[in-house]
Amino acid sequence: MSWARLGLVGLCACRPAAPVEPAPEPPQLAEPAPAPEPEPESVAPATYELDGNRLVLPRPIEFAATSDIPGRGSEIALGYVRSYLRAKSSVTQVRIEGHFSGPDAQAMSERRALAVARELVRMGIDCKRLVAVGFGDSKPIADGSTPAGRVQNIRIEVHNVALLGRLIAGMPADGGGRPAGDPCS
Repeated sequence: MSWARLGLVGLCACRPAAPVEPAPEPPQLAEPAPAPEPEPESVAPATYELDGNRLVLPRPIEFAATSDIPGRGSEIALGYVRSYLRAKSSVTQVRIEGHFSGPDAQAMSERRALAVARELVRMGIDCKRLVAVGFGDSKPIADGSTPAGRVQNIRIEVHNVALLGRLIAGMPADGGGRPAGDPCS
């Protein structure tokens, strides 16, 4: 039998065997840092449109006819307001205005404004940045004698009222509306 077949080539009793060095370990690569989690509103608008001090919403905040709970589809507008307030830290207070046309207009406008403010608080907005007021049917934007006009008059508006802690143009934060309640409670 040959020494080569046994894998003993190079071994000889006449001289000491050279020490066998272990093969070097491959370099350890650092694990890449995980990518940061995207914000829930993954497509945040880069710009916002204002009409005076009123934030122009991409779509209305909707409610069922006799409800004061924001309905399905309102998430887009609410998320837009949330993104706006997060992006504009200099806007230290906004007024959530409820407008309603029909029976019990004042009370319903107040309940809806407060419900929107509380939903924004639930979404992470500081309650101290929100003033909820109701205007009832006192500020129509369309002819209230027609069904189409009444529908337009039922709305939620968001207005800037304070920048860096100072009221804009000295106007009251409630804008002349009736306070709807405390969004912090």
